Amino acid sequence: MEHMTDMDTHFSEILDEFMRSALVIWVHLFDNVVDGEGDGPLATQYLEVNSSSQHPQHKYLRLTNGIFLNEVMRVIDPNPKVEQICRNENNDEVLRVQNFSVLNRHLRSYYQEDLQQLLLMPLPNVAVLGRDPLTEAAVEELRKLLLLLLGCAVQCERKEEFIQQIQSLDIETQAAIATCIQEVTQDPCNVLPRQWGS
Repeated sequence: MEHMTDMDTHFSEILDEFMRSALVIWVHLFDNVVDGEGDGPLATQYLEVNSSSQHPQHKYLRLTNGIFLNEVMRVIDPNPKVEQICRNENNDEVLRVQNFSVLNRHLRSYYQEDLQQLLLMPLPNVAVLGRDPLTEAAVEELRKLLLLLLGCAVQCERKEEFIQQIQSLDIETQAAIATCIQEVTQDPCNVLPRQWGS
């Protein structure tokens, strides 16, 4: 039993660190936009009244509900060629997996068709994210997902607007985000301009 508590402590440390990371701070810039849209009460369902006092795990679960990040992607690319997001009212893992699959397809098609880039990094593992969000592996997959979203945001038609948002953050966070942007836009292990492949 004691071993279990060590695991929990270890995971909650990883979670806390991740939730303070630049990528998470960045994606929370979309909170107002996303919560202002959507279909009424659902969008705010995950937000307690005072989100700043919210426990990192609640915020994390909102990132892994499969809806919020799809909504973020639809702010970045309002014309998804992909299907409906399932409204995940009671935290159903099958719906989460489905929603992450939708998001993966949207990301892949956006990189290939809109940005003319070939994604070489593996897309996030939807099974890990959907079935076991409270694991170290899921945190790693979520980081990948946020990285890919960031890559779309800083290269899309509204990039000036999104970059301006990033510039409103503190210098340290901006620097960390800049490193992430390089990782997802310039690292040939992760992404290639399409013409190289031809």
